[in-house]
Amino acid sequence: MDTLNHIIVGLDLSEMDETLISYTALLCAKPGIERVVFLHVRKDSDVPDEVFESFGGRGSSEDETIHQHLSMQVLQHFAQLPHVQTEVVIMEGSPLKELLHLAKQHQADLFIVGRKLRISGSGILPRKLLRNGRLSVLFVPETGEPKLEHLVVGIDYSDYSMLALDQVLHTALNRPGLRITCLHVYDVPTGYITLGIKYEDFETRMRRFAEEKFEQVLTRFPELRERASLKLVKQEQGDDVAGIVLLEAKRARADMLVIGAKGKSAAALFVLGSITEKILNKDNDIPLMVFKKKNEEIGFLDALIS
Repeated sequence: MDTLNHIIVGLDLSEMDETLISYTALLCAKPGIERVVFLHVRKDSDVPDEVFESFGGRGSSEDETIHQHLSMQVLQHFAQLPHVQTEVVIMEGSPLKELLHLAKQHQADLFIVGRKLRISGSGILPRKLLRNGRLSVLFVPETGEPKLEHLVVGIDYSDYSMLALDQVLHTALNRPGLRITCLHVYDVPTGYITLGIKYEDFETRMRRFAEEKFEQVLTRFPELRERASLKLVKQEQGDDVAGIVLLEAKRARADMLVIGAKGKSAAALFVLGSITEKILNKDNDIPLMVFKKKNEEIGFLDALIS
């Protein structure tokens, strides 16, 4: 399992920063995470004079002033977390390129970035980061509350969804009260007609197959048996799977939606570039964790930052 020891958090001097810092502190409250780097990438003179002066004027360099401002915000939330090493880094250039470069330099395991729904700012960077980076990404909405009691994990029984469950289990071991709902969206293939089986009978078989697979999952991860439950939802013809996933996560009052990218099984419903990005594009106020295998897209990443 790729453990989440080192995290990089992207900040932009907006109201979103407070949400991201407080949410990151929540994740760090339990043992496991050792280091967090808070990164702000600025363009030359991208801070208005009046905003810059509100940080303390131009008595020091712009980078130093921004660094002091962000460091104070971080200290407010991490002063009681001495087991976590924090660092604030100010860089100039392309946010995407600098994030990826810093991740490689620090051997990071996870990006945490904001998803802006109403706060002004671009939502392009999170999607580019998900596509181009090889690390897992946690998208925190501006309305995200620092709370972690119930996770909904999308599973299709592929290796990628098992990766997500493995990571969730690692988190759950440090949080005894954490509840986990495993969400499986299934459909009834039209091929049932050629088998001479009634629709209702074939649907029952599909559900039983999913339940049997889940029992195998619990055998593989026995620690989940006492706290994880299976939720089966049928995809009707024409249904938007991303919409189903979000609706069920909201119905469950989930504190986080977790997906493994990307599923390639016969029933793959969580495929990066389709379902995952559709979820990102929707007006979603639930934090979204997308787990990826760190050894994927290494060549592309190296080419991108060289």
